[in-house]
Formats: sequence, C-alpha cells, structure tokens
Amino acid sequence: IELRKITSSEYLSLRNTTEWASVEIKTVKKALENDLFSVCIMDNEKTIGIGRVIGDGAIYFYIQDVIVLPEYQKRGIGNLIMASIETFLLNNADNDSFVGLMAAKGTQNFYKKYAYIERPKDRPGMYKLIQK
Repeated sequence: IELRKITSSEYLSLRNTTEWASVEIKTVKKALENDLFSVCIMDNEKTIGIGRVIGDGAIYFYIQDVIVLPEYQKRGIGNLIMASIETFLLNNADNDSFVGLMAAKGTQNFYKKYAYIERPKDRPGMYKLIQK
C-alpha cells in the first residue's frame, strides 16, 4: 500500500481496463495534481489498484476512481483501497462533512459495507458531461 500521488500512466493503465470514457493525458495530469488523497496498491513494481479522494477538503469529499485490475479483483484489493480512504476521511473530514461517490454498475453492495447509502428517489443525483 503506497499513500502517494498516482502517476498519469498508472491512472490511464488502470482506467483503460474499465468501460469508462477515455480522458486526455493533459486532463489526467491536472486532475491528479488536485487530489486531496490517493492510494496505490502494488504487487512488486506493478500498480494493481488505485483510489482517490477529491473535493474541497472541508465540507465535501468525493471518492473517485477506485479501480482494481480485473485479474486482481475479488482478492481484497478494493478493501485495502477503501480502508486507506476511510482512514484519510476519519482523520481529515469534520463532523457532518459530506462524502459522496458514484458507484459503477454492480458495485453498490461493496460500498454499502462501508456505510454508504444510495440516494433516495426524492433526492436524485444529476450530472452532465462537457462536450467540446
């Protein structure tokens, strides 16, 4: 477990194993510079999992990009990432701070283990993507 900035090459390598949209490297570099917290899980020299926390560092925190290489999934790597993130939040978020995340399809039960709840139907989340 390495608590450090994620490199853009590590990030892109892991992100490419998902079905998420591609992101330009210049955008990735800028994003990673602004992380509040990041963790890398290593198998020798190979990065096999990552997780990030973004936000304003006071009221709002968002768990972002929890990714484990497919061949390492179901081995507790995600739990190592979340344990590191939860420790960071416990030590850095004040009482009543909001911690949000957008779970990938089929991962809701994983996050429920850490006391995350789905938004009620009368408080739907929303988003938009900027297209240029």
